[in-house]
Amino acid sequence: MSRILIVDDSPTDSYLAKKCAADLFTEVRTAHNVDCAFQELEACQPSVILMDWTLDDLKNGISLIAEIREREDASSTVPIIVCTGRSMPADKLIAANAGASAYIVKPISTEALAEACARVIPGFQPSELP
Repeated sequence: MSRILIVDDSPTDSYLAKKCAADLFTEVRTAHNVDCAFQELEACQPSVILMDWTLDDLKNGISLIAEIREREDASSTVPIIVCTGRSMPADKLIAANAGASAYIVKPISTEALAEACARVIPGFQPSELP
């Protein structure tokens, strides 16, 4: 079973990501803030995390990635794909240095998500492609 956890504080962006992910994963979970992200991370043990850079919290997605990577459990190795409107090469480097596995520039598409997942999830097979 493949699971994705989408962490995005924007209801619109979260909805679009969920629609794209539904074509690729058997289970799609969402979190709208840092606290919910950690609860969902422990509850669902995702195959991958789709992380927004800008969260409406004291922490942003980049600091959340660093926190996940510092954990001492299985969640520390879950692939994390940053999904953001930031498209500068320096931003991609910041995300990679924080521990991001891949980077997608919004607006998200099913194809871009599938390509990123194929790069970071060993043996990834979408549940269905449109």
